[in-house]
Amino acid sequence: MDPWGNGIHGETTHPIEPRNPIHLGMLCLFSSKKCPPCTAPTLPRCLDSGISFGNKLFYFLEEEVDWEGSQHSCLSHQAHLATIDTREELHFLLHYGNFKEYWVGLQREGSRPWKWLNDSLFSGNGHCAYTNSPRISSDRCSETKFSICSHLQRHPSEVQKDTEILNST
Repeated sequence: MDPWGNGIHGETTHPIEPRNPIHLGMLCLFSSKKCPPCTAPTLPRCLDSGISFGNKLFYFLEEEVDWEGSQHSCLSHQAHLATIDTREELHFLLHYGNFKEYWVGLQREGSRPWKWLNDSLFSGNGHCAYTNSPRISSDRCSETKFSICSHLQRHPSEVQKDTEILNST
């Protein structure tokens, strides 16, 4: 069962066609590739090298780390492990992540319920979640995978404040 109460397991995914050409211009990965500067005057809050979808910016970090390491990597980029709010967002992330395994911001402790980092609930087995085309799967948090980070499209200083608060706890 997926986070929206439907079984995605048998579905065929289709490539996402961005509705806005700006989305294509912002497609970059944190790897050896350098990303073009964000030049769109309509997106003044755009951080360099993010991929815009809906009201979020996503970052695909291609360094294999465990789930906790993924969260720390995201914080170093002023973001958090991605939470997935809609089926369209899931398909977008699977497509632009080249169907690789990426940690996302969903985990559970012991027998407690699954919880996204934004406190919404999810049902499933395991302890930490990752993208596993065409769905979200779970694994031991100590396994290593890539990371999908995200934050709302807003000014980087606002994200920095969140990071400082999270690091102080």
